[in-house]
Amino acid sequence: MTTFFYNLLVFFTWLIPGHYVWVAIVVITVLLRLAFFKPTVSMLKMQHKQKGLQGKLKEIQRIHKDDKKAQQQAVMDLYRQEGVNPLGSCLPMIIQIVVLIGFYGVFTKIGLGKIKPEYLYSFTPRPDFINSHFLGIDLTLKISELVKAGGVKGYLALLFPLLTGGSQLIQSLQAKASQLKPDEEEDQSAAFSRALTNQMTFLFPIMAAYISYTLTSALSVYWITQTILMIIQQKIIINRLKIAEVVAEEVAEATGAKKISSFKKGDVLVSVKEKE
Repeated sequence: MTTFFYNLLVFFTWLIPGHYVWVAIVVITVLLRLAFFKPTVSMLKMQHKQKGLQGKLKEIQRIHKDDKKAQQQAVMDLYRQEGVNPLGSCLPMIIQIVVLIGFYGVFTKIGLGKIKPEYLYSFTPRPDFINSHFLGIDLTLKISELVKAGGVKGYLALLFPLLTGGSQLIQSLQAKASQLKPDEEEDQSAAFSRALTNQMTFLFPIMAAYISYTLTSALSVYWITQTILMIIQQKIIINRLKIAEVVAEEVAEATGAKKISSFKKGDVLVSVKEKE
């Protein structure tokens, strides 16, 4: 995996005028987010569906409040009927982790200071050199090293962990907004799980900022770019889902609909109720 990402990085660095590695990282990240746009749409649709089923889930909890096994079975039956896969949101997260590990290996095990032919495939074009600087900062160095060195570069380097943590916080808050609302009658384990999730909303960005501070600047370039793109993608997709929902409600109200049917509104699939 590390070798593959190194070849990918060298190839795009070769393509880019000036052979700037930070531009290659941004380009690769954009292409990866576009390649996995559909899985991201599926993930957000699944979350949106689950949120729409909140009323039915509460009713199941009320009916089977004394029988956890029956409650779990009823929830699984509901998900199956509505076409909801609770594990459907895992794939984009797994992909994100795999890419992060791949880049981590490139920046820590192989390095970006100079071309290393022993890691390159025979068919991979390569530049004569790699420009590893961004705003005068050497991306091969750890942020902690740059900060300790002091000067203007040290202050600029601090922006990397701050932007990493800040963008991660925005994404975490965005994800939290799409989650189910708390149930007043939820049991102790569910309440604990929700409290832990709320804590991680703020703890994970802090952890991300610290990890960014301890690693090479190049990894932060990927992390920040990836998170910002994810925020934009989520915003666009969520807005489209909300528009589709509003259109469905307006059509249903105008037609006095009762049964479910679907049609296309532009490139958005809209589900509405139709007359019996």
